[in-house]
Amino acid sequence: MRSLNSKDGASFLPSDYVRGKGQARASMFAILLFVLVLAGVIGAFFVNHQRWNRVREEQKLVAAAFKEETAKIEQLKVLEEQRVVLTDKAEIVTALKDRVPRSVLMGEIVRGIGSGITLTEIDLEGDRVRPPAPAPNPNGAVKSIGVNGVGSSKEQAPAKPKVHPPRFVFKLTVDGLSENNDDIADYLVSLKGSPLLKDVELQYINETLIDSVQYRKFRITMSLAPDANASMVEGTVEIGIEPQEVAGSFEDTQD
Repeated sequence: MRSLNSKDGASFLPSDYVRGKGQARASMFAILLFVLVLAGVIGAFFVNHQRWNRVREEQKLVAAAFKEETAKIEQLKVLEEQRVVLTDKAEIVTALKDRVPRSVLMGEIVRGIGSGITLTEIDLEGDRVRPPAPAPNPNGAVKSIGVNGVGSSKEQAPAKPKVHPPRFVFKLTVDGLSENNDDIADYLVSLKGSPLLKDVELQYINETLIDSVQYRKFRITMSLAPDANASMVEGTVEIGIEPQEVAGSFEDTQD
C-alpha cells in the first residue's frame, strides 16, 4: 500500500487547510473554555445573590428583634424610674408617719413606776438629722459629646437634688422623786427593758427635803430607738380609720 506521507513526514494536504483546521480547533476550545468560565461566573453570582438575600433577611430579623428589645429596655428604664420615685415617696410617707404614738411612749415610761416613785417632769426633744450634702463635681458642668467633638453641644442641665425622707432623733429626760434608791434602780431596769428605748442612763441622784420629808431626786435620760414601732410593745393594737367612717363623720359635720 502506498503511503500518503513522504519520507520526510510532510503531508499532501494544503498548508492553509491544515492551518485553518488547527485555528478552528483552537477557537472551539477557547469558546468552550469561555462558556465554562462564564457559566461558573453566572453560577457564582446567583449563589452569592442568594446568600446576600439570606443575609439581608437575617439582618432584618435581627434589626426587628433588636428594636423590640430596645423598646423593652426603654420600658424597663421607665418602670425602674417609677419604682424609684414610688419608693422615695413611700419612704417619705413612712418617715412622716408617727410609728410610736405618744400615748404608747408614755405608757412605756410610766409602766415601771413603783409605788414609791413620783415623776415630776417628762421632757421630749426631737432633732432632725440633716442628710449629707451632695459632693460637688470637680470637673464642673458635664458637657455632652457633639458631632464636631467634645463640648461642641450645650452643657447638660445639673441633676435635680434627691429629696431625702425626714429623720428625727428623739431624746427623753425624766425627772422624779423617790423615797429610796431601790425603787429608782427597779425603774431604771424597767426602762432598759423597753423595746422602744435605748441609751437609758441615770444622770444623778440628789437628796432633797420636801415638807420635812427626805426624798431622792433623780434624772434619767434616754433615746427613742431608730427602728422603734408601737407594734413592738406587747398588747398594742393598731387602729385604722375606714374611709366610710371618715365620709360619714364629714357628712354629719356638714349637717
